[in-house]
Amino acid sequence: MSTSENGSQPRFFEYSASMIRMGLRETKAARTRQQIVDVALGLFLDRGFDQVTMEEIAEGAEIGTSTLYRYFPSKDLLILDPLLSFTELGDRLRERPRDEPLEVALGAAIRGSLVDFTRAPVTAEVRRIVDTTPSPRAKLWDIMATSRVDLESAVADRMGAPIDDVGVALTSRMMMVVFEMVAEAWWAGDHTRPIDEAVDETLGRIQSADIVLPGAYAVTPLRAAAS
Repeated sequence: MSTSENGSQPRFFEYSASMIRMGLRETKAARTRQQIVDVALGLFLDRGFDQVTMEEIAEGAEIGTSTLYRYFPSKDLLILDPLLSFTELGDRLRERPRDEPLEVALGAAIRGSLVDFTRAPVTAEVRRIVDTTPSPRAKLWDIMATSRVDLESAVADRMGAPIDDVGVALTSRMMMVVFEMVAEAWWAGDHTRPIDEAVDETLGRIQSADIVLPGAYAVTPLRAAAS
């Protein structure tokens, strides 16, 4: 391999060094982020969510407060971190092969998100804190709404339908319902059952269930009849 005209190493080595530096920065950032989460969750579980300050989290993670806020702008986002695998449903669906049957792709997207979700050993304890603390609970609902829009976009693309199609909306919401049902079963159980089995059982129960959809008015509404 030839060198450049001034005798320096070729650009290939410049690009390689740049990529290595970028990879190291990303690795360090990921490690710092995980350290912050671990410290914060430990404090939340030990002392309670409202009793812990961002300054104490930064001190425990051995970083500056400004650095902490760059990673997590609020305590709500910190405690919600282990619970946000459902936000990946849209991306996981987009990763599935285009020629894969839609129902198979939907199931695979749910399984992939739930596997990451159930790996966190403190997930159940964190969920109990969130369920009883108004601020992170409200933030979780906001994130769920945003994630649902992204999921609807991915489902619409796979179905070849407009994003406001009722089938797209129902399919997307059903995915989130299945995710929630399996997660709740896992929280309530002994956490040792393979997640694939839990997903398949939940899907089987849904497919065999007698589901009654709300119907349109069968009679003239009272307001119209009185006018």
